[in-house]
Amino acid sequence: MRSPLHNDKYALFLEEFKELREKKGWSQRELAAALGVGQDLVSRCEAGKRRVDVFELALWCQACGTTLEKFVKRLDKRIRSNQLPGLLRPDEADE
Repeated sequence: MRSPLHNDKYALFLEEFKELREKKGWSQRELAAALGVGQDLVSRCEAGKRRVDVFELALWCQACGTTLEKFVKRLDKRIRSNQLPGLLRPDEADE
């Protein structure tokens, strides 16, 4: 069985996660400073070497100027565009 850190949907999550920081125009070091954590933590999370929990994700979204809800909707759209089953019901994805 594949590790939950290395499945197709999680790979798409990592792409969206990294783009969240990049859209803000921040380096890993700048995001880490905004969150009060070390740059190595940001690096490990973006590389998929460490799982991100929902509370961390919400804080990272907030630091990057978005919401957890918007992040999940963008992630769902990315997952569906890769022809994988989405995270949300179709009516929730369109809201």
